[in-house]
Amino acid sequence: MAIEFRNSAWLNEQNGNKTIDFLQKNGLSFVCVDEPQGFKSSVPPVAEVTSSLAVVRFHGRNRETWEKKGITAAERFNYLYSGNELQEWIPKINHLETQTEQVYVLFDNCYQDEAVVNARQVREMLQKEGW
Repeated sequence: MAIEFRNSAWLNEQNGNKTIDFLQKNGLSFVCVDEPQGFKSSVPPVAEVTSSLAVVRFHGRNRETWEKKGITAAERFNYLYSGNELQEWIPKINHLETQTEQVYVLFDNCYQDEAVVNARQVREMLQKEGW
């Protein structure tokens, strides 16, 4: 089972260590997320391993639509990551890989083919790292 937190309170200064400890003690996988920052709901881009499976989920960084009401998921997650934005995660993903048995990287930027394009880019970046 993999747990993705949708409220920053789970990972704030007061609760972050307790949350990660709970997941580790119960063998639950923590879902690391990339999403727009600066909102009350924003979950920080924490890269932690809490079980034998690590999961990274890219939601995109579309600040204009992140908390907008009445739009489709495709509109909310309409975001094509730049190569530099994806490169920020490569060291984190490499670290996760050294701490666990499996790493899954998922893309939720589901407008047109943006997820597929970005997934290919990350695959190529990881291949250069020896994956």
